[in-house]
Order: sequence, then structure tokens, then C-alpha cells
Amino acid sequence: MDIFIEGLELYGHHGVGSEEKVIGQRLLYDVRLTINDCGAAETDEVVDTVDYTEVLDVIVEVATVKSYNLLERLAQVTAETILAKFPIDEVWVQVTKPHPPVECALASVGAAVELQRADLEGSST
Repeated sequence: MDIFIEGLELYGHHGVGSEEKVIGQRLLYDVRLTINDCGAAETDEVVDTVDYTEVLDVIVEVATVKSYNLLERLAQVTAETILAKFPIDEVWVQVTKPHPPVECALASVGAAVELQRADLEGSST
């Protein structure tokens, strides 16, 4: 079972340039949570799944508490935090900067990471 969060828009202060850290910019998040054994499909009870509103709170916290230079690191920390806090088997996180501050016309740049529970458990040893 996959749960999707698409098009979450936040304002963050991430980037290599000082103007990105001071002024900030919009960030777009797309997230996929994979739960191999999701009882909610049978029970129709939120206690048998992952409450996506709680996941949203975690994403907002990661995006606003600390500043990162790279989208790669922001995506990684977001994925690791979600995986650590929720009973999911896999998470995919994409963070996109629409219209980044560069000297050419560019729709967006982004970074994505996919982690499995085993990845998190392996990093703590």
C-alpha cells in the first residue's frame, strides 16, 4: 500500500547562496510512503495506517528548523526522519525548488531519495 503526499508547498531557507538562506524560497515536496502490511485497507481505521497529517507536521519541522545547503541533504534528512518516526517500510521524498535563483530560464531543480527501513537500521550500526 502506498500513501502519497503531492505538491506540499513550504517556504524554506535552504541553498548554497547567502540570498537563499536569508530571503528563502518556495519548496515543493512530493512523498510516497510504502506500508507492506496496511491493516487500514480492511479496517477503515486511521489507527491501522500512517496518519498523513502527522507526516506533514514532520516535513514542516525538518524544512523550517534547520537550514541545509543542498536539496540532496534536505531530502535525505526528511526521508530519514519520516522513516524513524513512522511504521513504514519505504519512503520516497522529492524536494523541488521552482524557479531557482539562476541566470537562465529554468522551471525547477530538485533532488529525490528513496530509503527502506533496512537502510535506516543499517546506518545505526
